[in-house]
Amino acid sequence: MFLLHMDEITPNVAGRPANQGTNGCSTICVNHPGQELLGHTEDALAETLNHVYLVSAHITAPEPQGRWKVAEENFTALCYAGHLPGFCMGFNHHGLVFSVNIIKAARLAAGKTPRHFLARALLAADNFAAAQQVLRDEGCGSGDAISINMTFLDQEGDRMFHNAEVGPACGGDCRSELSILSCSPGEHIFHTNKYLRLNIGEVGGAIVSSSDARHATQESQPAPTTMQDVVRLLGDQSHPEHTIFREAGDDDFVKTVTVGIFDCVNRTWSLYTDNPKTHDPIVVLPLLVKKPSK
Repeated sequence: MFLLHMDEITPNVAGRPANQGTNGCSTICVNHPGQELLGHTEDALAETLNHVYLVSAHITAPEPQGRWKVAEENFTALCYAGHLPGFCMGFNHHGLVFSVNIIKAARLAAGKTPRHFLARALLAADNFAAAQQVLRDEGCGSGDAISINMTFLDQEGDRMFHNAEVGPACGGDCRSELSILSCSPGEHIFHTNKYLRLNIGEVGGAIVSSSDARHATQESQPAPTTMQDVVRLLGDQSHPEHTIFREAGDDDFVKTVTVGIFDCVNRTWSLYTDNPKTHDPIVVLPLLVKKPSK
């Protein structure tokens, strides 16, 4: 089970060839009046289809525990069997809503924190500064690469979405490389499975060509501003090879296993297991936030 969370670090540091499979995902954040949305396709090996599940957990301790001194956690997250919660998408009772895009850096780091553990730690973050602290992982740093898309439901001021690109702490570094892009009102962010800002080498191959194709698809369409635009984009199958919603027959070893759309205005999380353009969500969950103590 533990080695599942080091599936790329272990072969990379041992000098074995990188897996250039195209499993990954696409995320769109839309920040417009009355339309504050984070939508995500979760793409995984075809064997995972219909074998993902939700974990809803409330964890308490008499005293603060662990590196981040957490005494209470309350979160709901989409999970793969055997994996820690937090590596797909989810939310917590502090109002954090987030999704994950994997990135395949060419050089990974032994003796550092696997990205699965950073994503799990995010489920306890109570504000944006705490989320950045988790991802930066001062004193150790990430062992591999990841991208996080997030917002906090009850933040002060205007709605802001953020994309955090995280790079491995290589060459003696003791903190993750971190680049934050924020999405202000009137803007949107689209992110897939490649770096857009950090200058870090990647393995290349199908995951990068697929990411390039998905970005080209998004850029060919009008800028998304509504729920309908998000549904249309996440269900798009117009590209001849690398579609955003992956459902290219039995010979495609990667499928879109779940689509999730967080509505930050109505505070719902809609989950689909089929194309959202043609199917209703299988479940719509409320985004429940902890009431402030008096």
